[in-house]
Amino acid sequence: MPWQESDYKPEYCDIAIKVLAGGESLAAVCDELDICRSTLYNWRDANPDFARALDCGLQKAQRQWESLGRDGVSGDIKSFGGAPWIFIMKNRFREDYKEDKQDNSNSNQALVEKLIDKLVD
Repeated sequence: MPWQESDYKPEYCDIAIKVLAGGESLAAVCDELDICRSTLYNWRDANPDFARALDCGLQKAQRQWESLGRDGVSGDIKSFGGAPWIFIMKNRFREDYKEDKQDNSNSNQALVEKLIDKLVD
């Protein structure tokens, strides 16, 4: 049987939020809905409720990852890897964790301090 474009259903909003709230990615949402990423983007662009659900879910995912980092830097997670966590944060949540290009201090220490300050806030 040839591949067909899936039809959007409003209940996909709840599924997307649930998947993302667990800290997962848009790829995980696509897998859960059995769609490709281009379909997800088409649905997002055509359905404002779905776009809001993705935004809400991504915010919840970021919170999940920030909680993990907070627990890790406070010693609650044995063998927590700060460097991999920073890498994930900088790449998954670029807007909030990108390095300030205006800041001339490119040291890792400055970045770690910024991330810890953000977690404490």
